[in-house]
Amino acid sequence: MVRIRMALAVLMLTTLMAAPTQATEFIRLFGEENVGTAGAQFLRVPVGARAVAMGKAYSALANDGSTLFWNPAGIMRTPGRQNFFFSHTEYTAGIAMENLSYHQRGQNFGYGLSMGVLRSGDILRTDELHQEGTGQYFNANQFFVGASVARSMTDRFSIGGTVKYFQENLDEFQTKALFADLGILYYVGLGDTRIGFSVRNFGNDMKPDGTPPALSDGYVAANDFQRFAAPTVGQFGAARTWILSQKMGFLTSVDFAHPSDYKESFRMGGELSMNKILFLRVGYETSRAEGGFAAGFGVELKRKQMLLKVDYAYSDLGSFGTIHHISVDLSPLVRKKNSDAWRRRDR
Repeated sequence: MVRIRMALAVLMLTTLMAAPTQATEFIRLFGEENVGTAGAQFLRVPVGARAVAMGKAYSALANDGSTLFWNPAGIMRTPGRQNFFFSHTEYTAGIAMENLSYHQRGQNFGYGLSMGVLRSGDILRTDELHQEGTGQYFNANQFFVGASVARSMTDRFSIGGTVKYFQENLDEFQTKALFADLGILYYVGLGDTRIGFSVRNFGNDMKPDGTPPALSDGYVAANDFQRFAAPTVGQFGAARTWILSQKMGFLTSVDFAHPSDYKESFRMGGELSMNKILFLRVGYETSRAEGGFAAGFGVELKRKQMLLKVDYAYSDLGSFGTIHHISVDLSPLVRKKNSDAWRRRDR
């Protein structure tokens, strides 16, 4: 019966993926031919320093607070039953991005809440007659809020989904949309080998509210804003830990990513664990015109009733410069009865 339910779940997800509707397609083919056709690119900025340092090969590896972004099925595989997560990214051109999430899981069911904000800061307004600026400023800020649910179908197989509301504020214009994510995670039974699959940000096309502003003499304003497709991306990958010694292990992860508006890429990452306290990471993504390399480190500390993880990552965006990421992951621990020892809130 369990195998039948698992097979039906996989079949349902596969059917959804293979059945594009007139309103939207889950993954558009020939992504390289659709460059520049998708909006809400903010939703593709990677979340979590560990994921970035691993080259974004994270669909099968999502087992921390950033799992709500990468693969909601991973909620059922986080070390603690409760998790608080925060990440900060110093993006290019002085743009900053923050993400917050909280999730909780039980024996077979979990849920989570997440939000992200991208702040552009003040942008100098220009026009055709004032190339150095008019003296006025505007903002281009974006945010999303999401709710996730996950369920363990077996002790090895879990599924999850997220619904999120996105809004972009560009000067006095706003773009609003609803998107959804789907994910599955399966442990194959060979050590901790696992495979993961996720489809993120699928939904209807979007456009700004209102009407286009009036233009100078000699220019004809459009009657309506152009529509843009959702920034959908499908990702499939696998991960495994290789035991090097009693106190050292090496985690490897590989992913294949298929965005709706760019060519496919192959992602890979490695993490060296030393005494389960210090972690050194490196990653790479192919099919990038510039950059693609990432690296970082993490520290895991267990203090009394809390498990604290602090991670840092560096990523190369080529001409756009170096991007810095930092994230903090906090999981409560509970004390065993009749003991002073503390443990994680595992099942």
